Amino acid sequence: MEHKITEDEAALYDRQIRLWGLEAQHRMRNASILIAGMRALSDEVCKNIILAGVGSITLLEHEVVTEEDLGAQFLVRQEDIGRNRAEAAAEKARHLNPRVKVIVDQENIADKPDSYFTQFNVVCLTGCNAEQMIRVDNACRETKTGLYAAGVHGFFGYIFCDLTHHEYREETQEPATERGKEPETKITQRSQSYDSLASTLETTWGNPKPKVLRRKVSPLLFAIQVLWMFQQKHDGRLPLISNEEDLDEIFSLRDERLKSAEVDSGFVDDDLLRTLVTSATAEISPVCAIVGGFLAQDILKTLSGKDAPLLNYFLYNGIEGTGLVHHVQKTNV
Repeated sequence: MEHKITEDEAALYDRQIRLWGLEAQHRMRNASILIAGMRALSDEVCKNIILAGVGSITLLEHEVVTEEDLGAQFLVRQEDIGRNRAEAAAEKARHLNPRVKVIVDQENIADKPDSYFTQFNVVCLTGCNAEQMIRVDNACRETKTGLYAAGVHGFFGYIFCDLTHHEYREETQEPATERGKEPETKITQRSQSYDSLASTLETTWGNPKPKVLRRKVSPLLFAIQVLWMFQQKHDGRLPLISNEEDLDEIFSLRDERLKSAEVDSGFVDDDLLRTLVTSATAEISPVCAIVGGFLAQDILKTLSGKDAPLLNYFLYNGIEGTGLVHHVQKTNV
């Protein structure tokens, strides 16, 4: 059932309506979002999306709160240890904006059929392994359901976006034709198409010089993909810096990945991988806030239909303090 914005809601979301317009706020108010995986990153996304006033948000998580979760996850407390993460987080999330329906699903994402994901307007996966992300992405593409997959590993974070084919409005200011008149706002309808996650993992770059390739893509992209490869071989487990065998395998997988991508073997150096592995299992609050803020903003942009969303990777390097957007296609030569 479609929800119409009331006078009270119009007053509450006044600043957003001035920014996006009433029609965009109406679309967001009737949107249904899935957040799969409850971690510090997803806490940030939930907070921002709920405060923006979407229709409903479903939290999907089968694991329970542990003591380690208390370090960066602000939607859980000491007394929640042992409870389901989604259930515990939902209690705090509902207080952020009682107008938003918060639904809890305590099942394992691996047990969900493909049809489950297509009931939502946008699906957001956090902390999932590559196999899960590819499966859900392929399912979402069948019905053009928006898909975001994101993760934070210590000082580093990533976001992947696949909207299949997305149409949006772009506003530009046209100079006034007469002196003393206000500039006119011109609205242009635009669209952009997206590659699947699986196809971006098959990307080849044509063996350019590292200096040339750095203008197109960050080495961090391949470092994150190497982490995914490691997880696929180890039932979802992340590498440990204390395990020399893990680090040696990461270096070996790096060489394998760069060769298949037609990238110079020195493009991703040992120091970057070592730093990534050192904090791979850690959640650092400021990094989660930055990546989660960008992610939530882009989801709302997609729902609003105003301005171009992410196309298609965002990579954050907390060591360098950089956030880069890369459009990765199957062939980037």
